[in-house]
Amino acid sequence: MEQLKRGMYYGEINRKFVVNELLVSDAVYTLERVDWHYHENPYFTFILEGNLLEGNKQGLYDCTTGDLLFHNWQDPHYNIKPEGCTRGFHIELSPDWILKDSLNLNGLEGNIAIKHPEARLLFHQLFSASFIQDNASQMVMESLLLNVFAVLNADCRGVESKIPKWVWTLRDYLRENYNAVLDLSTIANMLDLHPVYLSREFSRYFGTTMGVYIRKLKVEKALLLLDQRSLSLTEIAYRSGFADQSHFIRCFKACMHVTPKEYRKMRLS
Repeated sequence: MEQLKRGMYYGEINRKFVVNELLVSDAVYTLERVDWHYHENPYFTFILEGNLLEGNKQGLYDCTTGDLLFHNWQDPHYNIKPEGCTRGFHIELSPDWILKDSLNLNGLEGNIAIKHPEARLLFHQLFSASFIQDNASQMVMESLLLNVFAVLNADCRGVESKIPKWVWTLRDYLRENYNAVLDLSTIANMLDLHPVYLSREFSRYFGTTMGVYIRKLKVEKALLLLDQRSLSLTEIAYRSGFADQSHFIRCFKACMHVTPKEYRKMRLS
């Protein structure tokens, strides 16, 4: 089985640079199939465009635009690329960077598909920040990545502490209905909880208020639609569940620190 050394990925590399021992790259996958292999260092893959089938010891997974994967070091996997363009954004961690920040990767063993919207939004921000090269670039990208690990470690602690079943039910419900008209009392009744209790406990398990969490789900949907050149910003706002374009722009900029138009320009460059 082949081991890929630091910075080695299958495909054509569009950009590659180092930020404080983090190796950042943007690649277009060109091979229809890549046999079993593993990497020297742990790394993230953020699917920017297209889709990719990834197989590992747990099974075969269909990864589409906006999906985020974490591969721990020396965990074997293989890839199958369907027809069309598939593009990925990678951040590879060096052992020195892991030690410097005292990161514990024990809870992130294997190849993991990360579903947490906060972590995926942070990777959208990382991709956006990768185009800006100034005196603050290193600090910005490192801070964003450490925030990703904070989110993932909180999830791991949550699993260990046996999060109540209603939290998982609510998480799935909001992901499927974020663009609907939602009412706190109706949701609480569905979960057999008191609205006051739900409002208070939501922040404990989700790290923010329900309103902010729903807005982030809408922004994540909009981020995926921005790749479709045929859609106007008004259409994207509507499809993402925003009442109007001005509200969409405000929420988007609050999450991404750039406007939808600016992000689309970077994404499609």
